[in-house]
Amino acid sequence: MNGKHKRAATPAPADLNSREAVEHFRKAAEEFTKKATRSRESAMKVLVEAGIYTKSGKLTKNYRS
Repeated sequence: MNGKHKRAATPAPADLNSREAVEHFRKAAEEFTKKATRSRESAMKVLVEAGIYTKSGKLTKNYRS
């Protein structure tokens, strides 16, 4: 292949305003929330991964007043 990789065909974007897409998002958000808020530790892990808190538990620069 001369150093080039073939990529899989990208499907056409879904209609994000469709009833199915909205329901899929709602269910995914609900599942994420359940996992993220299961414990204080899991909630902090999500907030650190999102860049809102540092590993030491302080707000990152962008979120401080």
